[in-house]
Amino acid sequence: MKSFNNILSKIEQYFIGILLLVIAFILFINVVLRFFGSSLVWSEEVARYAIVWLTFVGSSVCVYKGAHIGVDAIMNVLSEKGKKVLLLITILMSIAFTLLFTHFSFIITKNVFITNQVSSTIKVPMVYVYGSMPIGGILMLLRYTQEFFIKLKGGEGK
Repeated sequence: MKSFNNILSKIEQYFIGILLLVIAFILFINVVLRFFGSSLVWSEEVARYAIVWLTFVGSSVCVYKGAHIGVDAIMNVLSEKGKKVLLLITILMSIAFTLLFTHFSFIITKNVFITNQVSSTIKVPMVYVYGSMPIGGILMLLRYTQEFFIKLKGGEGK
């Protein structure tokens, strides 16, 4: 399981790293071209959709690295056992929210697929953009579930 976790983490991190480079490159080229009186019509749309993918896959990386924002004022006054219980409750609530998010994002993505929506400039099927939501949700769900069982066994995780 640990090797699968490491492989998945590398894939996610390389994916978002490459997306970030592509976004920066496309927008940089477009800025340079605008200086010369021209521009790439499709660049902003591609960048926008890449940022959507970056956001949802990146949220899974944040779960894995423990980088989501949190408030620890209550954690500071609890005993070790209380901290563990509160942490498990928090992770369970995150799993519940992620399940709801993933469920409804599948419904939305299915509706976009059924209606054959396409993007305005590059005419890409919007199901590819909306697909980032259920994929990101599944990845976050996997990460939160891993974290729950690691914490339940008393491990530190990431």
